[in-house]
Amino acid sequence: MQWRAVMLPEYVLAAMVTAVLGWGGFTWRRAEQALDAAHAVADATDKLELKLAEKYLTKDEFESQMERLFKTLARFEEKLDYHVYNQAQDINSLRKRLSRYEES
Repeated sequence: MQWRAVMLPEYVLAAMVTAVLGWGGFTWRRAEQALDAAHAVADATDKLELKLAEKYLTKDEFESQMERLFKTLARFEEKLDYHVYNQAQDINSLRKRLSRYEES
């Protein structure tokens, strides 16, 4: 058995090398674009996380704010009740005066 070396013409070899290098360059550029896009998305996600963290409210802070709100509402309710009670008394006294005036 004899082995014979198969020789490819130079233009076929050149075309194959060019195709392999071209495909490698294309793949490399696509990989770089994908990495750049991934970094951009990661940066945007980090900014979003930071923005969310700025507006984050802990449960304790929320409870303290709600307690403060309810205290304010309770004071408002007391003031409202006081003014309504005083108005009712004023109206009753005016009715009595009017009835006395009409009787005379």
